[in-house]
Amino acid sequence: MDSFATSTAAFESWLHRHYDYISDDIEIADLRNSHEGRGLRARNDIQKDTVLFRLARDHILNIRTAALGKLKPGNQEVLETLNQWEALILCLAYEMMLGEESQWSSYLAVLPEKFNSLMFWSSEELEKLKPSNVLQRIGREQAEQMYSKLVPEYCLRLGSKKLVEYLTLDRFHVVASIIMSYSFDVDDPEDDPEDDAQDGEDEEEELEIDQECIKYDGYLKSMVPLADTLNSNTHLVNANLSYENDALVMTATKDIKEGEQIYNIYGELPNSEILRKYGYVELPASKYEFAELPLTVIKQTFVENYLSSMDRKIREALFDKTAGLISESEYLDESLEDQDGGIVLDAYEVFADADVLPELLLLVQILTTFYESVETDSKWAKKLARTRSELEAFINRCILKSFQLVEKKIITSKCVANLYKCVEGRIAQYGAAQDYEIPASYREFDRAELAAIVLRCEVNCLRNVLNNFPEKYERIDDSKLLKNVLKRKAEADAHKHKKQKP
Repeated sequence: MDSFATSTAAFESWLHRHYDYISDDIEIADLRNSHEGRGLRARNDIQKDTVLFRLARDHILNIRTAALGKLKPGNQEVLETLNQWEALILCLAYEMMLGEESQWSSYLAVLPEKFNSLMFWSSEELEKLKPSNVLQRIGREQAEQMYSKLVPEYCLRLGSKKLVEYLTLDRFHVVASIIMSYSFDVDDPEDDPEDDAQDGEDEEEELEIDQECIKYDGYLKSMVPLADTLNSNTHLVNANLSYENDALVMTATKDIKEGEQIYNIYGELPNSEILRKYGYVELPASKYEFAELPLTVIKQTFVENYLSSMDRKIREALFDKTAGLISESEYLDESLEDQDGGIVLDAYEVFADADVLPELLLLVQILTTFYESVETDSKWAKKLARTRSELEAFINRCILKSFQLVEKKIITSKCVANLYKCVEGRIAQYGAAQDYEIPASYREFDRAELAAIVLRCEVNCLRNVLNNFPEKYERIDDSKLLKNVLKRKAEADAHKHKKQKP
């Protein structure tokens, strides 16, 4: 028996000693041939709503059950001042340091030691993921800041000099990656909403100092043995972990046939996020794919396609002023009750079903209305670029008329054309990834292939917008809207012309 099988057998024995119930119809399967490590499989047919296993809350690993929390008096209180990640990293690292002395040793032995998540990619390998915005979310710098905070100060406060020596930066990244890949956010049975309300009144000053600590969260980030053995698949998910007062229960959400794998879901994530967090991808794509359309691409599109008689720097400055005024619009703040932060974002998600965020569509309609208007009078455009008060007044009119239109699910033809130009500009940034063929079946992909799959999935989302833009939006010619928007200017021009007549 190899070490993989030996550790699996020891883990199964540990589970049966500690868990309240494990169905005889499930088994831990060796899925290394399909590059999935361990997984859970059905021994027999399983009906929907069948309980697969049940475990008491004292058999999940978190600050309430970890040895570090009990090492010396006051440790629980110290851990509760940390955030969820910080506290569980220290607790899990301490159990790993204990080795065979840890009550969780059989469980810890089946956790991975090597990871393929983006935290462990070299800078050269990460380059292959350009231009995906996932590169902005790796979090290496934040992780190292967390390490500097915890080691050695909190290790010593919690009473363990050995943990300072054990928890090197490399090991810290491994422990954090285990938690990212395997932890669950489990509601805290000791959390009392009434106590929280009282705490909010009595300890307002403390909340202002640090709101991001376990004490106020109402849940505990936890390691849940066996639940984390299930692999994830956004298309094939057939089980779900639920929380009862005194136990956690895994239940089949569909009928599962003998021999089929039992899947959980890690979240409604695209392949870029699955790769970032877990180090693999789904084929041919995640059910929840999306790409991101950066504001920089939208800016480039409008700057390059309008007011060509102006110097480029002036056009860029005009766009920045316009976007700034849109983001500061009081009308939009009042009209978009559910949209905190306005409609001008750093990037906009574009989904695989070709749907686009309402914020993106409204922004493009406002910009289109503005630019189509100023194209009618180059002298006026230059004046607007120089005069903030007049620019602001006209932008507000564009916002009002565009919002009224989009609210009725109506957009102009030029708005759609400009949206397509933005999307095409974004696709062009992907280079050769546009033509990459996603493999039909799984194999042991190298990191270059994983990056190519992620990029092609994003390209597909963008292409879907070009091919299948939602029919729920009625399209109208721009002339009627522009006539309405420019009505006041036309009246002012006519009045001015009348006054100038001899």
